[in-house]
Amino acid sequence: MTGIFHREKKVPCRLIIFDKDGTLIDFSATWIPLIRKRVSSVLKRLGKDGELEAFLLRSWGIDPVSGEVDPRGPCPVSPRSDEIIIGTMALYQHGYPWDEAKQWVAQAFDEADGDDDWRKNVVQIEGIQDFLSQLKKIGFQTALATNDERKDTEAILNHLRMDTLFDMVLCWGEVNPAKPHPETIFTICRKLSVSPHETVMVGDSVTDMIMGKRAGVALTIGILEGGVTPREELEKVADLVVHSIHDLRFFR
Repeated sequence: MTGIFHREKKVPCRLIIFDKDGTLIDFSATWIPLIRKRVSSVLKRLGKDGELEAFLLRSWGIDPVSGEVDPRGPCPVSPRSDEIIIGTMALYQHGYPWDEAKQWVAQAFDEADGDDDWRKNVVQIEGIQDFLSQLKKIGFQTALATNDERKDTEAILNHLRMDTLFDMVLCWGEVNPAKPHPETIFTICRKLSVSPHETVMVGDSVTDMIMGKRAGVALTIGILEGGVTPREELEKVADLVVHSIHDLRFFR
């Protein structure tokens, strides 16, 4: 039987489910430049200046000066479609018609996201491919559960050569209700014929931990490296919090 060590005790498990952003890749280093590019595209369309830029960034939960991300704000957990609505609301609050604002924001997102260079600049957690490969060699099944859309998820995994390292990948819109509802975990477990009680959830957000708890997984593990959630916030909901994914110890 495969498993993971937790406080010097062996916890049997067969399946490890990972979040993507903030867990396998560095959230701020990867996404903040893209979000700023989206904002610049919006401003260019409207012919506006930095005051609106700051308002848009704050609407997504990003400090316009420091670039720090609110861990409980929309940016770390919202899918792209929600981020477009948030941008639309920000423009509406500045006096722009809703329908036109939504079109402008969606077009700005498409323009920024259409540049493949941002995928090439994705910052992965060092050694993550070897880590996932080792899990497979030990005998674990692995899955990815992300609020990112399928197109971007596959592009990132292909670019990082991680596309063959997961037995299942579940993206935004492919299960309902979404995180933090446990249906995401239930769906993965059904597809892979593994009980939630034999599953470990690994992520960087409170949402990931709540989802794991509600699903009744064997262990919920919060990761600090690459994420934006402080240790004290994760420790309120996670069974275990570690700095790096490489701090985890497995057995068979």
